Amino acid sequence: MVVINSQCRDCKSAELVKFLDLGSQPLANSFVNEESLDKPEPRYPLEVYFCQNCNLVQLLHVVDKKELFSHYVYFSAGMPRISPHWQSYAEEVIQRFLENRNDFVFEIASNDGILLTYFKDKGFRILGIDPAQNIAPTAKSLGVPTITGFFSEEIAKDVLYTHGSAKAILANNVVAHIDDHHDLCRGVKTLLHPAGVFVVEAPYLADMFEHLTYDTVYHEHLSYLAVRPLQTLFQKFDLEIFDVKVVPVQGQSLRLFVGHKGAHPINPSVSELVRKELDYKMDDVESYFELAKRVAASKEKLVELVRNLKKQGKRLAAYGAPAKGNTLLHYCKIGSDCIDYALDDLPSKQGLYTPGTHIPVVSREYSEKHPINYYLLLAWNYAQTVFDREQKFRGQGGKFIIPIGNDINII
Repeated sequence: MVVINSQCRDCKSAELVKFLDLGSQPLANSFVNEESLDKPEPRYPLEVYFCQNCNLVQLLHVVDKKELFSHYVYFSAGMPRISPHWQSYAEEVIQRFLENRNDFVFEIASNDGILLTYFKDKGFRILGIDPAQNIAPTAKSLGVPTITGFFSEEIAKDVLYTHGSAKAILANNVVAHIDDHHDLCRGVKTLLHPAGVFVVEAPYLADMFEHLTYDTVYHEHLSYLAVRPLQTLFQKFDLEIFDVKVVPVQGQSLRLFVGHKGAHPINPSVSELVRKELDYKMDDVESYFELAKRVAASKEKLVELVRNLKKQGKRLAAYGAPAKGNTLLHYCKIGSDCIDYALDDLPSKQGLYTPGTHIPVVSREYSEKHPINYYLLLAWNYAQTVFDREQKFRGQGGKFIIPIGNDINII
Protein backbone atom coordinates (compact mmCIF):
# COMPACT_ATOMS: atom_id res chain seq x y z
CA MET A 1 0.00 0.00 0.00
CA VAL A 2 1.27 3.48 -0.87
CA VAL A 3 -0.10 6.91 0.01
CA ILE A 4 0.87 10.03 -1.95
CA ASN A 5 1.35 13.18 0.10
CA SER A 6 0.19 16.49 -1.35
CA GLN A 7 1.79 18.63 1.35
CA CYS A 8 5.26 19.00 2.86
CA ARG A 9 5.58 16.83 5.96
CA ASP A 10 7.25 19.68 7.89
CA CYS A 11 5.52 22.93 6.95
CA LYS A 12 2.38 21.59 5.16
CA SER A 13 3.06 23.71 2.07
CA ALA A 14 1.87 22.46 -1.32
CA GLU A 15 4.76 24.21 -3.09
CA LEU A 16 6.58 20.98 -3.94
CA VAL A 17 8.79 20.54 -6.99
CA LYS A 18 10.07 17.18 -8.30
CA PHE A 19 13.74 17.34 -9.26
CA LEU A 20 14.97 13.72 -9.25
CA ASP A 21 13.32 10.56 -10.59
CA LEU A 22 15.12 7.26 -9.95
CA GLY A 23 12.37 5.17 -11.54
CA SER A 24 9.98 2.62 -10.12
CA GLN A 25 11.86 0.38 -7.67
CA PRO A 26 11.20 -2.46 -5.23
CA LEU A 27 11.77 -1.79 -1.53
CA ALA A 28 15.50 -1.61 -0.92
CA ASN A 29 15.48 -4.02 2.03
CA SER A 30 12.98 -6.52 0.60
CA PHE A 31 15.52 -9.25 -0.10
CA VAL A 32 14.08 -12.33 -1.79
CA ASN A 33 14.48 -16.00 -0.90
CA GLU A 34 15.01 -18.62 -3.59
CA GLU A 35 11.42 -19.86 -3.47
CA SER A 36 10.11 -16.37 -4.29
CA LEU A 37 12.35 -15.52 -7.23
CA ASP A 38 9.58 -16.05 -9.76
CA LYS A 39 6.97 -14.10 -7.82
CA PRO A 40 6.17 -10.48 -8.73
CA GLU A 41 7.75 -7.86 -6.47
CA PRO A 42 5.88 -4.65 -5.65
CA ARG A 43 7.54 -1.54 -7.07
CA TYR A 44 6.91 2.05 -6.16
CA PRO A 45 7.98 5.38 -7.70
CA LEU A 46 11.21 6.76 -6.26
CA GLU A 47 10.81 10.49 -6.86
CA VAL A 48 12.40 13.28 -4.84
CA TYR A 49 10.78 16.66 -4.22
CA PHE A 50 11.93 20.05 -2.89
CA CYS A 51 9.66 22.18 -0.71
CA GLN A 52 9.96 25.76 -1.89
CA ASN A 53 8.61 27.03 1.42
CA CYS A 54 10.77 25.34 4.13
CA ASN A 55 13.26 23.63 1.76
CA LEU A 56 12.74 20.09 3.10
CA VAL A 57 13.80 17.48 0.52
CA GLN A 58 11.43 14.52 0.62
CA LEU A 59 9.59 11.65 -1.04
CA LEU A 60 5.85 12.03 -1.49
CA HIS A 61 5.12 8.34 -2.12
CA VAL A 62 4.82 6.82 1.35
CA VAL A 63 4.86 3.02 1.56
CA ASP A 64 3.00 1.47 4.51
CA LYS A 65 5.46 1.53 7.43
CA LYS A 66 4.41 -1.96 8.53
CA GLU A 67 5.46 -3.29 5.13
CA LEU A 68 8.81 -1.53 5.46
CA PHE A 69 9.79 -2.18 9.05
CA SER A 70 7.89 -5.05 10.67
CA HIS A 71 10.58 -7.51 9.52
CA TYR A 72 14.04 -6.02 9.10
CA VAL A 73 17.37 -7.37 7.87
CA TYR A 74 19.61 -4.64 9.30
CA PHE A 75 21.24 -5.38 12.67
CA SER A 76 23.34 -2.52 14.07
CA ALA A 77 25.83 -4.75 15.86
CA GLY A 78 26.63 -6.65 12.69
CA MET A 79 28.02 -3.69 10.76
CA PRO A 80 31.78 -3.03 10.53
CA ARG A 81 33.11 -0.36 12.90
CA ILE A 82 29.64 0.55 14.09
CA SER A 83 30.09 -0.46 17.73
CA PRO A 84 33.02 1.93 18.36
CA HIS A 85 30.84 4.62 16.83
CA TRP A 86 28.00 3.87 19.22
CA GLN A 87 30.40 3.74 22.16
CA SER A 88 31.84 7.20 21.50
CA TYR A 89 28.30 8.49 20.85
CA ALA A 90 27.09 7.13 24.19
CA GLU A 91 30.08 8.54 26.04
CA GLU A 92 29.40 12.00 24.64
CA VAL A 93 25.75 11.91 25.73
CA ILE A 94 26.72 10.66 29.20
CA GLN A 95 29.43 13.25 29.73
CA ARG A 96 27.39 16.20 28.47
CA PHE A 97 23.84 15.50 29.58
CA LEU A 98 23.45 12.76 32.21
CA GLU A 99 24.01 13.63 35.87
CA ASN A 100 23.07 10.61 37.96
CA ARG A 101 22.36 6.92 37.58
CA ASN A 102 18.61 7.46 37.93
CA ASP A 103 18.51 9.35 34.64
CA PHE A 104 16.31 7.71 32.00
CA VAL A 105 17.49 7.14 28.41
CA PHE A 106 14.95 6.30 25.70
CA GLU A 107 15.82 5.30 22.13
CA ILE A 108 13.49 5.49 19.13
CA ALA A 109 14.11 2.68 16.61
CA SER A 110 16.55 0.99 19.00
CA ASN A 111 17.14 -1.94 16.63
CA ASP A 112 19.04 -4.75 18.41
CA GLY A 113 19.79 -2.53 21.41
CA ILE A 114 23.53 -2.20 20.81
CA LEU A 115 23.60 1.54 21.66
CA LEU A 116 21.48 1.22 24.78
CA THR A 117 23.74 -1.51 26.17
CA TYR A 118 26.41 1.13 26.78
CA PHE A 119 24.01 3.16 28.90
CA LYS A 120 22.80 0.02 30.68
CA ASP A 121 26.36 -0.99 31.54
CA LYS A 122 26.89 2.44 33.14
CA GLY A 123 23.83 1.92 35.31
CA PHE A 124 21.32 4.24 33.64
CA ARG A 125 17.65 3.33 33.25
CA ILE A 126 16.92 2.46 29.61
CA LEU A 127 14.08 1.60 27.26
CA GLY A 128 13.94 1.15 23.50
CA ILE A 129 11.17 1.00 20.95
CA ASP A 130 11.45 -0.69 17.54
CA PRO A 131 8.79 -1.95 15.11
CA ALA A 132 10.73 -4.99 13.84
CA GLN A 133 9.30 -8.09 15.45
CA ASN A 134 12.34 -10.19 14.45
CA ILE A 135 14.83 -7.80 16.10
CA ALA A 136 13.24 -7.11 19.50
CA PRO A 137 14.13 -10.60 20.86
CA THR A 138 17.80 -9.91 20.10
CA ALA A 139 17.63 -6.65 22.04
CA LYS A 140 15.94 -8.33 24.98
CA SER A 141 18.61 -11.04 25.01
CA LEU A 142 21.15 -8.23 25.52
CA GLY A 143 19.21 -7.04 28.54
CA VAL A 144 17.63 -4.10 26.70
CA PRO A 145 13.89 -3.78 27.44
CA THR A 146 12.17 -3.03 24.14
CA ILE A 147 8.66 -2.03 23.11
CA THR A 148 7.64 -3.51 19.76
CA GLY A 149 5.93 -0.72 17.86
CA PHE A 150 6.24 2.71 16.29
CA PHE A 151 6.99 5.77 18.41
CA SER A 152 4.11 8.24 18.70
CA GLU A 153 2.73 10.91 20.98
CA GLU A 154 0.44 8.31 22.57
CA ILE A 155 3.35 5.97 23.32
CA ALA A 156 5.33 8.92 24.71
CA LYS A 157 2.50 9.55 27.18
CA ASP A 158 2.53 5.89 28.25
CA VAL A 159 6.32 5.88 28.70
CA LEU A 160 6.16 9.13 30.68
CA TYR A 161 3.60 7.56 33.01
CA THR A 162 5.57 4.34 33.56
CA HIS A 163 9.18 5.63 33.52
CA GLY A 164 9.09 9.39 34.00
CA SER A 165 10.62 11.99 31.70
CA ALA A 166 13.68 11.10 29.61
CA LYS A 167 16.91 12.99 30.17
CA ALA A 168 18.03 11.77 26.75
CA ILE A 169 15.93 10.67 23.78
CA LEU A 170 17.98 9.14 20.98
CA ALA A 171 16.89 8.80 17.35
CA ASN A 172 19.53 7.40 15.02
CA ASN A 173 18.81 6.84 11.34
CA VAL A 174 15.08 7.00 11.97
CA VAL A 175 13.80 10.60 11.71
CA ALA A 176 14.26 10.41 7.94
CA HIS A 177 12.04 7.30 7.99
CA ILE A 178 9.09 8.96 9.72
CA ASP A 179 6.22 10.41 7.70
CA ASP A 180 4.45 12.31 10.50
CA HIS A 181 7.12 14.68 11.80
CA HIS A 182 4.57 16.62 13.79
CA ASP A 183 3.52 13.57 15.79
CA LEU A 184 7.21 12.82 16.39
CA CYS A 185 7.80 16.31 17.78
CA ARG A 186 4.73 16.17 19.98
CA GLY A 187 5.95 12.87 21.37
CA VAL A 188 9.43 14.22 22.03
CA LYS A 189 7.97 17.37 23.62
CA THR A 190 5.86 15.17 25.91
CA LEU A 191 8.60 12.80 27.04
CA LEU A 192 11.67 15.04 27.18
CA HIS A 193 12.89 16.22 30.59
CA PRO A 194 12.96 20.07 30.94
CA ALA A 195 16.77 19.96 30.82
CA GLY A 196 16.93 16.94 28.53
CA VAL A 197 18.35 16.42 25.06
CA PHE A 198 16.86 14.89 21.93
CA VAL A 199 19.76 13.58 19.83
CA VAL A 200 19.12 12.98 16.13
CA GLU A 201 21.63 11.33 13.83
CA ALA A 202 20.86 10.97 10.13
CA PRO A 203 22.55 11.21 6.71
CA TYR A 204 23.25 14.84 5.81
CA LEU A 205 21.76 16.23 2.61
CA ALA A 206 24.91 18.28 2.03
CA ASP A 207 26.75 15.00 1.45
CA MET A 208 24.68 14.53 -1.70
CA PHE A 209 25.87 17.87 -3.00
CA GLU A 210 29.49 17.21 -2.05
CA HIS A 211 29.86 13.53 -2.95
CA LEU A 212 26.79 12.76 -5.07
CA THR A 213 25.44 10.13 -2.67
CA TYR A 214 22.17 9.68 -4.55
CA ASP A 215 22.03 6.02 -3.55
CA THR A 216 20.89 7.10 -0.07
CA VAL A 217 17.51 7.73 -1.72
CA TYR A 218 15.15 4.81 -1.11
CA HIS A 219 11.60 4.34 0.11
CA GLU A 220 12.51 4.05 3.79
CA HIS A 221 14.18 7.47 3.63
CA LEU A 222 11.19 9.76 3.32
CA SER A 223 13.18 12.92 4.10
CA TYR A 224 16.73 14.13 3.39
CA LEU A 225 17.76 16.23 6.32
CA ALA A 226 19.50 19.55 6.68
CA VAL A 227 19.70 22.04 9.54
CA ARG A 228 17.49 24.84 8.21
CA PRO A 229 14.31 22.83 7.46
CA LEU A 230 14.63 21.09 10.83
CA GLN A 231 14.92 24.44 12.59
CA THR A 232 11.60 25.42 11.00
CA LEU A 233 10.01 22.16 12.14
CA PHE A 234 11.24 22.20 15.73
CA GLN A 235 10.30 25.85 16.22
CA LYS A 236 6.65 24.89 15.73
CA PHE A 237 6.85 22.85 18.94
CA ASP A 238 9.01 25.18 21.07
CA LEU A 239 12.00 22.93 20.51
CA GLU A 240 15.32 24.15 19.13
CA ILE A 241 18.60 22.85 17.78
CA PHE A 242 21.30 24.04 20.17
CA ASP A 243 24.31 22.12 18.84
CA VAL A 244 25.17 20.18 15.70
CA LYS A 245 28.14 18.34 14.25
CA VAL A 246 28.93 16.37 11.12
CA VAL A 247 30.16 12.84 11.84
CA PRO A 248 31.84 10.43 9.37
CA VAL A 249 29.29 7.62 9.43
CA GLN A 250 27.07 6.52 6.51
CA GLY A 251 29.10 8.99 4.46
CA GLN A 252 28.47 12.23 6.32
CA SER A 253 25.77 12.34 8.97
CA LEU A 254 24.29 15.15 11.01
CA ARG A 255 24.25 14.75 14.77
CA LEU A 256 21.75 17.27 16.10
CA PHE A 257 21.22 18.17 19.74
CA VAL A 258 17.69 19.45 20.37
CA GLY A 259 16.16 20.76 23.58
CA HIS A 260 13.21 22.69 24.89
CA LYS A 261 13.39 26.30 23.74
CA GLY A 262 15.80 28.27 25.93
CA ALA A 263 16.98 25.23 27.93
CA HIS A 264 20.49 25.15 26.43
CA PRO A 265 22.87 27.82 25.08
CA ILE A 266 23.09 27.84 21.27
CA ASN A 267 26.46 26.67 19.99
CA PRO A 268 28.02 28.57 17.05
CA SER A 269 28.09 25.26 15.15
CA VAL A 270 24.41 25.75 14.30
CA SER A 271 24.89 29.02 12.42
CA GLU A 272 28.07 27.65 10.82
CA LEU A 273 26.20 24.77 9.19
CA VAL A 274 23.36 27.07 8.18
CA ARG A 275 25.92 29.21 6.34
CA LYS A 276 27.36 26.09 4.70
CA GLU A 277 23.94 25.09 3.40
CA LEU A 278 23.32 28.55 2.02
CA ASP A 279 26.75 28.53 0.37
CA TYR A 280 25.61 25.38 -1.48
CA LYS A 281 22.40 27.27 -2.40
CA MET A 282 20.34 24.54 -0.76
CA ASP A 283 17.52 27.08 -0.55
CA ASP A 284 17.28 27.38 -4.36
CA VAL A 285 15.39 24.81 -6.44
CA GLU A 286 17.75 25.36 -9.37
CA SER A 287 20.55 23.82 -7.31
CA TYR A 288 18.53 20.61 -7.13
CA PHE A 289 17.91 20.47 -10.86
CA GLU A 290 21.67 20.82 -11.33
CA LEU A 291 22.21 18.04 -8.77
CA ALA A 292 19.91 15.77 -10.80
CA LYS A 293 21.98 16.41 -13.93
CA ARG A 294 25.15 15.40 -12.05
CA VAL A 295 23.44 12.21 -10.86
CA ALA A 296 22.48 11.27 -14.43
CA ALA A 297 26.05 11.91 -15.63
CA SER A 298 27.49 9.74 -12.85
CA LYS A 299 25.12 6.93 -13.82
CA GLU A 300 26.27 7.06 -17.45
CA LYS A 301 29.92 6.84 -16.43
CA LEU A 302 29.33 3.83 -14.18
CA VAL A 303 27.23 1.95 -16.73
CA GLU A 304 29.83 2.50 -19.44
CA LEU A 305 32.62 1.28 -17.16
CA VAL A 306 30.78 -1.90 -16.14
CA ARG A 307 29.84 -2.72 -19.73
CA ASN A 308 33.42 -2.25 -20.93
CA LEU A 309 34.79 -4.51 -18.21
CA LYS A 310 32.28 -7.22 -19.08
CA LYS A 311 33.24 -6.97 -22.76
CA GLN A 312 36.84 -7.56 -21.69
CA GLY A 313 35.76 -10.79 -19.99
CA LYS A 314 36.26 -9.52 -16.43
CA ARG A 315 34.32 -11.02 -13.55
CA LEU A 316 32.52 -8.58 -11.25
CA ALA A 317 30.84 -8.93 -7.87
CA ALA A 318 29.31 -6.46 -5.45
CA TYR A 319 30.95 -5.79 -2.11
CA GLY A 320 28.16 -5.40 0.41
CA ALA A 321 24.41 -5.63 -0.08
CA PRO A 322 23.23 -2.43 1.63
CA ALA A 323 19.85 -0.90 0.94
CA LYS A 324 21.45 2.03 -0.84
CA GLY A 325 23.24 -0.38 -3.15
CA ASN A 326 19.91 -1.64 -4.40
CA THR A 327 18.89 1.90 -5.35
CA LEU A 328 22.08 2.23 -7.38
CA LEU A 329 21.74 -1.17 -9.06
CA HIS A 330 18.17 -0.43 -10.17
CA TYR A 331 18.77 3.11 -11.31
CA CYS A 332 21.83 2.03 -13.33
CA LYS A 333 20.13 -1.20 -14.50
CA ILE A 334 23.06 -3.33 -13.30
CA GLY A 335 21.85 -6.85 -12.49
CA SER A 336 22.85 -10.49 -12.31
CA ASP A 337 23.92 -10.39 -15.96
CA CYS A 338 26.82 -8.15 -14.87
CA ILE A 339 27.34 -9.00 -11.19
CA ASP A 340 28.08 -12.60 -10.17
CA TYR A 341 27.19 -12.19 -6.49
CA ALA A 342 27.14 -9.75 -3.58
CA LEU A 343 29.49 -10.48 -0.68
CA ASP A 344 27.96 -9.45 2.65
CA ASP A 345 29.04 -10.48 6.14
CA LEU A 346 25.55 -10.10 7.64
CA PRO A 347 24.17 -13.65 8.12
CA SER A 348 20.62 -12.24 7.92
CA LYS A 349 21.20 -11.41 4.23
CA GLN A 350 23.26 -14.42 3.14
CA GLY A 351 21.35 -16.96 1.07
CA LEU A 352 18.92 -14.30 -0.14
CA TYR A 353 18.79 -12.37 -3.42
CA THR A 354 18.83 -8.62 -3.93
CA PRO A 355 15.36 -7.19 -4.58
CA GLY A 356 14.50 -6.89 -8.25
CA THR A 357 17.98 -7.57 -9.59
CA HIS A 358 18.19 -11.03 -7.95
CA ILE A 359 21.93 -11.03 -7.32
CA PRO A 360 22.73 -13.81 -4.81
CA VAL A 361 24.06 -12.58 -1.46
CA VAL A 362 26.90 -14.83 -0.35
CA SER A 363 29.29 -15.43 2.52
CA ARG A 364 33.01 -14.77 2.56
CA GLU A 365 33.66 -18.50 2.26
CA TYR A 366 31.72 -18.57 -1.02
CA SER A 367 33.56 -15.54 -2.41
CA GLU A 368 36.95 -17.08 -1.66
CA LYS A 369 36.00 -20.12 -3.72
CA HIS A 370 34.67 -17.97 -6.58
CA PRO A 371 37.29 -15.26 -7.18
CA ILE A 372 36.54 -12.20 -9.28
CA ASN A 373 38.50 -9.32 -10.82
CA TYR A 374 36.50 -6.32 -9.63
CA TYR A 375 34.27 -5.53 -6.68
CA LEU A 376 31.61 -2.89 -7.14
CA LEU A 377 31.86 -1.31 -3.69
CA LEU A 378 28.23 -0.76 -2.78
CA ALA A 379 29.25 -0.36 0.87
CA TRP A 380 31.40 2.65 -0.09
CA ASN A 381 30.87 4.29 3.30
CA TYR A 382 33.13 1.60 4.81
CA ALA A 383 35.78 1.94 2.09
CA GLN A 384 38.86 2.24 4.29
CA THR A 385 37.77 -0.67 6.51
CA VAL A 386 37.17 -2.76 3.38
CA PHE A 387 40.55 -1.86 1.85
CA ASP A 388 42.33 -2.77 5.08
CA ARG A 389 40.53 -6.09 5.22
CA GLU A 390 40.98 -7.00 1.56
CA GLN A 391 44.73 -6.46 1.21
CA LYS A 392 45.17 -10.01 -0.09
CA PHE A 393 42.56 -9.47 -2.83
CA ARG A 394 44.19 -6.19 -3.85
CA GLY A 395 47.67 -7.72 -3.65
CA GLN A 396 46.59 -10.33 -6.20
CA GLY A 397 45.50 -7.59 -8.61
CA GLY A 398 41.89 -7.24 -7.55
CA LYS A 399 40.31 -3.81 -7.90
CA PHE A 400 37.43 -1.90 -6.32
CA ILE A 401 35.03 0.29 -8.29
CA ILE A 402 33.80 3.26 -6.23
CA PRO A 403 30.37 3.85 -7.81
CA ILE A 404 29.48 7.18 -6.19
CA GLY A 405 30.85 10.61 -7.01
CA ASN A 406 31.49 12.99 -9.88
CA ASP A 407 34.19 10.61 -11.09
CA ILE A 408 33.86 6.82 -10.95
CA ASN A 409 37.16 5.65 -9.49
CA ILE A 410 38.90 2.28 -9.67
CA ILE A 411 41.17 1.58 -6.70
